[in-house]
Amino acid sequence: MPMTNFPYGFASGLSVRGVPLIQAQPGNAFWVDNSPGVSGGTGPNPLRSVGGSDNNPGTFTRPLATIQQALTRCSHGNGDIIFVKPGHIETVIGAGTTQPVYDPSGTITVSAQSTLALNTGGVAIIGLGAGANRPEIHFTTAAGANIPVRSAGVSIQNVVFFGGFAAVASCFTAQSASCATSTIVGTTLTTGAVTGTLYPGATLVGTLVIPGTMVLAQLTGTTGGTGTYLVDTYHYTSVTSTTITAGPQDFNLEGCEFRDRTSVLNLVTVFTGSATANMTDGFRFANNRVSSLGTTAATTVLKPTAAADRWVVKNNFIVQAAVNDTASLITGGALALTNLDVGGNVIHRPNTSATGGLLMTSSSTACTGHMYDNYVWSLTATPVIVATGTKLAFTNNLLNNTGVADKSGLVLPATA
Repeated sequence: MPMTNFPYGFASGLSVRGVPLIQAQPGNAFWVDNSPGVSGGTGPNPLRSVGGSDNNPGTFTRPLATIQQALTRCSHGNGDIIFVKPGHIETVIGAGTTQPVYDPSGTITVSAQSTLALNTGGVAIIGLGAGANRPEIHFTTAAGANIPVRSAGVSIQNVVFFGGFAAVASCFTAQSASCATSTIVGTTLTTGAVTGTLYPGATLVGTLVIPGTMVLAQLTGTTGGTGTYLVDTYHYTSVTSTTITAGPQDFNLEGCEFRDRTSVLNLVTVFTGSATANMTDGFRFANNRVSSLGTTAATTVLKPTAAADRWVVKNNFIVQAAVNDTASLITGGALALTNLDVGGNVIHRPNTSATGGLLMTSSSTACTGHMYDNYVWSLTATPVIVATGTKLAFTNNLLNNTGVADKSGLVLPATA
């Protein structure tokens, strides 16, 4: 039998056009569809889908109506997949609030189960379809409309996100908690005072806590606060009286598109981290497109807000209209961003000054990682990718250094 090109199999699973094969996943699969194109009845054909309903079992032919209801059917850390069918639309009107969803007849109804918060750990949300048929999520009604990210290991692929209100602050906001004088014995976490909200699905960080330990459920105490919690059985450990933090590590956005409706109905930021250090470690933003029309606010795609490790920002295509001389990709501030991997991004930003950095602003001297093979176009004759002193490495980044439109650029060092 001849050797194939993949003699060692697919250790990380296998996907076809961005869709993972179910057989390569350990968990369950649930289907979501509220598009007006689905049938309202079962009909004679057993493969014909009925309209999406949150009372359905979530199968291919009897899909759920909302992503949130599908998340409630998933289990933390189980490797479950939510497939979102072409034409599905949801609208986010606030942070953790009830939102309108489209029913199969095309009218808008309000579902008490349509709150959209990423609160189940290890789930992949996969949009199906191409072009205008991809699933859509719209942010409307309030600048604070956003999707809270509460659980770790969540992945979203092939979904289109639209800004539909003035300066929507962020599509996604990470949420975390800090637990004072906490212990772990076996599979039970006992917390002291909790700052923030401790959500099941979050991963834990602390002295002697095994990396990847996930909260599965709360057993006793105030909801999301002081009490006891079940942690996953794969990480049996013993931790005595230390501060433990919890948050949505390893969040992944891949193959998605982020668009503004107009210059004043726009998204300011795609992802905003939590204020607790290392709670967004492992964040990945890859192969996405950002088409920013906003001109009324300082738009930057990613805002960590606290120290983070292992961020990957690769192969994104970003066009931004705002001339506000802020960084296009990352607002770093004084944060230590370590093991940063930023490569292959194509950026169009008509900044006329690069004082703070075109790709990333930073005043830190404790960053580590590499920025390489990025293509950055701006209207400054003295382009700077990142301010000096960050300790980052730079290789093969091409920047326009003429300050004039319709010109190409040169491979330049970070401070050229």
